[in-house]
Amino acid sequence: MNTTKLFIFLFVLMIAQALGTYLQVQQYKKAVRRLHKLGNIGIGSKKGKFTQGNIVIIACNRDGVITAGEIMEGFTIFNTFKELSGIAGKTIYHLKAEYMNLSEKQQKKYKAHIQALDALYIRLNPVEE
Repeated sequence: MNTTKLFIFLFVLMIAQALGTYLQVQQYKKAVRRLHKLGNIGIGSKKGKFTQGNIVIIACNRDGVITAGEIMEGFTIFNTFKELSGIAGKTIYHLKAEYMNLSEKQQKKYKAHIQALDALYIRLNPVEE
């Protein structure tokens, strides 16, 4: 009897995790659509085993001027995307230079930001063969 209750409990936990994952994916899609309306987007992520992970989405115009940015960070499925303040109006080149001037330890903290900026740089400056 106890093993049956245990299996039911584990099954309910699996269903809750699947539902939470679905809701997080929906929030991600909405954030991508919302920022894509503001220009080209770059996306970066930082996974953490024992620290907070995050996903960063940055939008910029054709000149590389950042129009908006959002971040989702934390441990749980209840986190939402929040505005990245202080980056709008800067260029992707200037912001990347700011991050590269930080110490290695601080650069690790901004790994997702740097990935998003790199993606935008590649999109705006395609390599010609």
